[in-house]
Amino acid sequence: MRDSDKPFVMYRRGPWNFTITPRGRSGWLQFAAWMVLLVPALIIFERYAAMLEGTPMFYVALGLFVLAMLIWSLAMIAWMKARAEVIDVTDMLRQKRENDRKSRR
Repeated sequence: MRDSDKPFVMYRRGPWNFTITPRGRSGWLQFAAWMVLLVPALIIFERYAAMLEGTPMFYVALGLFVLAMLIWSLAMIAWMKARAEVIDVTDMLRQKRENDRKSRR
């Protein structure tokens, strides 16, 4: 897939510092699909948690829900990173500083 065809753009500022943004209609539709996949889990948890309100099992259910959301989030990030054009902001800033130094001389 060419970079211009990729549905996401990832601005990398470091190994763990990045931002992923949808690009174009395709990117926004794919992002929306991930959000729609989240809705059933939210509805199921809401109903199950309402049944368990005030019991110790509520905290077990809450812990499992938080774990599921963590896994879901990491899977979404990995999936988007694989389909993103990567722009390294650190390299761009380094090149800009070098050009500024050369122009001052």
